[in-house]
Amino acid sequence: MAIMDRIILTLLSLLLILLSIITVLSPFSRFNQLIMENINFIVNWVRSNYLFSGIGLAILLIGIRVLYISLKGNGKTSKEAYLIQRTDYGEVNISSDTIIGLVESVSKKFSGIRNINTRVDILEGQLFITLIGDVSPEINIPETTKELQHKVKEHIEKCTGVNVSEIKVLISNVATPVRNVK
Repeated sequence: MAIMDRIILTLLSLLLILLSIITVLSPFSRFNQLIMENINFIVNWVRSNYLFSGIGLAILLIGIRVLYISLKGNGKTSKEAYLIQRTDYGEVNISSDTIIGLVESVSKKFSGIRNINTRVDILEGQLFITLIGDVSPEINIPETTKELQHKVKEHIEKCTGVNVSEIKVLISNVATPVRNVK
């Protein structure tokens, strides 16, 4: 959201909150000190009509929500990172989601490790990949994970042209073997 939009949204929400407070308090007799002479007719019409307090309360809640949204900002920016490559023709941005998709395409074809979850960290142009999964009970874990690391590194470097700095494989559990029912 642009800064000008935030300023307008903030001013609008503050105005909405002020208007709703006036609407909520107007049916009560203690509000007489705040009423100006030129809006006395409107206030007398609203007085003792508690429906306007409900409407004012709804407007107040909407105003608080709009104010919260305007001050909060967009939370998605911290979640997705981009790997930036410069070429002779310009700049190429590769998102972390793209790299996760490439890793998953290799890991789904890989036998011996199941339920693989992928996390990609891009720090100062370097690529760090973490794979978390379960192994089948009959495999050799060091050989299988080394082969997985090699295939993932080779595929990512071939597809993106970026050197992979590190691939961590975390084995979280031994998967139960799949049995064929006859």
